[in-house]
Amino acid sequence: MIKGLSEYEKFKVMRPIIGPCQYDAFKMPIIRKTDMSGIDLDKLRAIGVKSASPRTSDKNTLVLMHAYDKYLLRLWNDPLKKVALFQGFAAVGTPDFSIYPGMNENDIRNSIYMSRWLGVTWQNYNCIVVPTLGWALPDTYDICFSGVEYGSPVIISTIGCDDHQDIFLDGFKEMRARINPPLIIVFGKMIPGMTGTFINFKYTDSFCQKYRQLEIEGLSKVFTIEEVA
Repeated sequence: MIKGLSEYEKFKVMRPIIGPCQYDAFKMPIIRKTDMSGIDLDKLRAIGVKSASPRTSDKNTLVLMHAYDKYLLRLWNDPLKKVALFQGFAAVGTPDFSIYPGMNENDIRNSIYMSRWLGVTWQNYNCIVVPTLGWALPDTYDICFSGVEYGSPVIISTIGCDDHQDIFLDGFKEMRARINPPLIIVFGKMIPGMTGTFINFKYTDSFCQKYRQLEIEGLSKVFTIEEVA
């Protein structure tokens, strides 16, 4: 281990970005705003990263990265292994590493850094990348919303938020104010109070074996919820 380096310097020495990259004020790699104009969003399907394979690859399917950290760390430890696979999908989300209230600030920064680092790296290999966002309490917002270009579509998850909807909605509103995403892809059920333009993939929509039948029923349609005056 090299002594005398800051945590940020250690990241840059031990895991430099592969390809071009810009950093924001929080020294976080910036995932460039994603252009999804070439994707028919009303026909978009979703699949979990653990089910992604050459057999399931097609240009109408989004790869969602909601899995246990133990699995997601495999992507961090071998970041180029699945690049060719991800190139065959419509888009790929960034890994949803754990973030939760009470989590150590350094661990939160590490989770965000790994997710943004992988997103930028995959973009540099011509994958269509959509940043996956998560947050905890307000003191985490600066780090949790860093490294994402303003006006980028985003992916969020509402799974596990039933008992903390107020915390979720506070962060959701802050995310919209800071990033202004034109499209919010929601994994999990919609929570009252969310506004914006959405695609909603429920848990069974994205991962059950009968997903293709469910998709035909039009569960991936784009819809908008307006703010109440």
